[in-house]
Amino acid sequence: MRQRKGVRQQSKRTFTTIRHQILNSLSEGQKNINKLSDKTGVNWRTTRNHLIFLIGMGYAREVISTPQVRIFEITSFGMEVLARNGI
Repeated sequence: MRQRKGVRQQSKRTFTTIRHQILNSLSEGQKNINKLSDKTGVNWRTTRNHLIFLIGMGYAREVISTPQVRIFEITSFGMEVLARNGI
């Protein structure tokens, strides 16, 4: 961790770490982007962008899509990748 002007800052996480946290969260059950964002500590837009990647790779899928709500879940392939601890 770096320290600057008396404030302790967290080291920047890698994309792989963030995506692993998102998949971990989805392995607990279906979630929307806001819940994923809160659980992983990443802002909404970044979470959405990582979800786009995870969906494209087949690790997650969108199960509900309305103008107000989008719900995501992990796929069986995503569970396999999570078990192997690799993205």
